[in-house]
Amino acid sequence: MTLTLFTNITEQLTTLEKQTLVPMLLDTLRLSHSGNRMKGRWLTGWLRACGHVVTEPRLRKMMNYIRVTNAAQPYVLIGAANGYYLTANVQEVEDQIQSLEGRIDAIEAARDAIISQCQNLKRKCEDL
Repeated sequence: MTLTLFTNITEQLTTLEKQTLVPMLLDTLRLSHSGNRMKGRWLTGWLRACGHVVTEPRLRKMMNYIRVTNAAQPYVLIGAANGYYLTANVQEVEDQIQSLEGRIDAIEAARDAIISQCQNLKRKCEDL
């Protein structure tokens, strides 16, 4: 799904991203672990050094692709403010799930507030 306010970064992955960059990322991430995390800025710089200009939002899109396609199996891709890494540690995976659930809750609260604000705006327009 393309997000209307973010169309330039939410477009579907290109063939190059899926067939070349994602495998490159997976090969590099296989060297990672909880004590050796790879920051998005480092990964985009590494890809740039390899001749591929990738923004951090596009990198996050590729990381999401890795997750939803289970491309890192038998590992799970973990992502946090301090970097990405692969793990088979159940507790680390459960912590990632909890983090994602917290983010979902925050996004839903923001959406609900904006819905309410929009309804208030509509009522004000009707009163004019």
